[in-house]
Amino acid sequence: MIDKDKDEIDFFEYVKIIKDNRWFIIFSMIFFIVVGVCYAKLSTPVYQANVIFKVDNDKSRISNLGQDIANLFSLSSSTVVETETIKSRKFLSKTIDDLDLQIVVTPQKKSFFKNILSKLSYDPKKVNVDKLVVNNKENDHFELIVTDAKLGCYTLISELTNTQLDGRVGELEKNANYSILISSIDARNGDVFNINVVDEYQAAINLQGKLQVKEIGKPSLDGAGILQVSITGTDKEKIQAILANISENYLMYNKKRYALEAEHSLAFLKVEIPLVKKRLILSENKLEQYRENHGSVDLNVESKLGLDSLANVENQLNELVYQESSIATKYTKKHPIYIALIKKRQILLAEKARLNKKIDKFPTIQREILRLSRVVKSDSQIYEQLKQKEQELSVVKRTTIGTATVLDSAHSLTQPIKPKKAIIVIMFTFLGFILSTVIVLLRYMTITGIISTREVNELGFEIYGNIPYSKNQAQLVKDENNKLLTISYDDDIAIEALRLLRANIYFLQKKMEANIVMLCSPDVGSGKSFITTNLATLFAKSKKKVLVIDADMKSGAIAELFSINTRVGLSNYLKGEATLDEIINSSKLVDNLDVICCGDLVDNSSELLMTSKLESLTTKVSSDYDIVIIDTPASLAMSDSVLISEYCKLRLVVGYFSKTSTKEIMTLKKIFLKNDIDITGFIINGIDKKSSVNCEFSHYTK
Repeated sequence: MIDKDKDEIDFFEYVKIIKDNRWFIIFSMIFFIVVGVCYAKLSTPVYQANVIFKVDNDKSRISNLGQDIANLFSLSSSTVVETETIKSRKFLSKTIDDLDLQIVVTPQKKSFFKNILSKLSYDPKKVNVDKLVVNNKENDHFELIVTDAKLGCYTLISELTNTQLDGRVGELEKNANYSILISSIDARNGDVFNINVVDEYQAAINLQGKLQVKEIGKPSLDGAGILQVSITGTDKEKIQAILANISENYLMYNKKRYALEAEHSLAFLKVEIPLVKKRLILSENKLEQYRENHGSVDLNVESKLGLDSLANVENQLNELVYQESSIATKYTKKHPIYIALIKKRQILLAEKARLNKKIDKFPTIQREILRLSRVVKSDSQIYEQLKQKEQELSVVKRTTIGTATVLDSAHSLTQPIKPKKAIIVIMFTFLGFILSTVIVLLRYMTITGIISTREVNELGFEIYGNIPYSKNQAQLVKDENNKLLTISYDDDIAIEALRLLRANIYFLQKKMEANIVMLCSPDVGSGKSFITTNLATLFAKSKKKVLVIDADMKSGAIAELFSINTRVGLSNYLKGEATLDEIINSSKLVDNLDVICCGDLVDNSSELLMTSKLESLTTKVSSDYDIVIIDTPASLAMSDSVLISEYCKLRLVVGYFSKTSTKEIMTLKKIFLKNDIDITGFIINGIDKKSSVNCEFSHYTK
């Protein structure tokens, strides 16, 4: 049971709510399952094609620092650069031109129901345009109508020039404004297709949206990476052709890129090598000339070692200059590789300075020979290195080997990747359950009326009756059948609850020695008239002499329920227009039951009730009948029930389940307490099984 003053709810109550509304939840789930199946069946299948490349990293420049330095750092893969290269508009432009991807063909949309029927019947809609050339520079929009699908005949209409062209599949058709070649048509007669010619930029954007390039696996220590290039689309053959073209273009681009780099390097070496050679010849001539002028001088072992060491140091310094020019384009000076290069150069410069100091101690002639020999040796080593690089680059240029190789060629998956039919149906089923459950719980939580006996007891009332909702009564009202439920359906569950209420009132009469019962309610629609008429009928069937008084002199309806046609009633008596005997009518439907109707409808019912005639009426009928039941108007709208209660000891309040709020009941109670009038008890009417989550009501609704 939910406590309205708290934000907590028992788990058992949640389960009971769901159980009570299980059919609503089940039908909601079935509806969502049907929607999910239709969506999965009607959705256009999307296929995927992929190709896998192995991309080797060009690490020659970094390794030139020396294996001891290169091994200190993990070599990053070049896959990031290759990914952006493949997805660039400039690279994709060749594929767009090769496959005429600027031509966009889409089936013209039909009405919603025709579209569903065509998908259910697997109606094909596919046109392959191999070539479309528009002579004017403006983008044109075409409409293609299939006139004969078997013969491959069609009609092409240009919206820009408003011209028409009839053609056939496999034949190049042209006029003064445009030419077109269609390789195949898979459609039905009368199908219409829209053909748009977009610019290269838009075509590249469209292709980029379908293309996905990602690195798979872990990069290897040698810098190699694995790239997977995927493309999605509704045409399985077309996406495979696009991806195959991209794969071929990428391999060619990769090879040409490294061949072009080798060619540029060769061009630089062809200019540099003659200069180095000329400098080498000049340095050799200077050494030879110095030896001729000063005679033959033999260098001792120490001098030779110093010369070799100094030449080796200078050679390494020259290499570092070349390496620094390459690294500076990729890293900043704070990068570990750049820092290592600087440290190595500092060490070499220190060693060169030490060797120079040592050589300066040699004799003048010997020192000059050492200097000239060092220049010759240094120029000779540079010349040999440049010649070696020239040979290597010549091999690279001739072989044109790139860094990318294909591991898996372009291939389309047999099954579509979307929609995932099983997952869609499961998701829709789960969604149906969640939404229906949320609706049930929210609907219950937003109930403002009474839903338990405890709420009524906490307001200070004792409950004398719990009347369940009657489907038979609802049907009688719907059919405008004025027969009483007690007469039409004597075994109805609500009648059984009214029998229990009759027993409670019977013993209450004896206890309080009173036989006039007043039924009131905070607002209209609580079912007082229903309880009054059927309760009175049950008392009459038990051989009691019963009188029913309709005290609602503004909208009374009890006379109609008992099939009484007279309009003379309580209001006429209180105004002095009729005697008591004239307003009492015997019921033709039930024996031992008399009725006092409301009489003529009046606006001043409160003034009439304050006359002494009401007291004389109640005194008279109390002695003539075993039980008198008075049906009063809504207490919060009118003061009639308060005035009538002065002459009734048994005062019962009727509240409708889940509609009559505790605030309304409390307001009614305060009105009665201000006039020192006690309320005897409470009757809960209209207990609905679907709304009943409290176990205390379960036996009333079975």
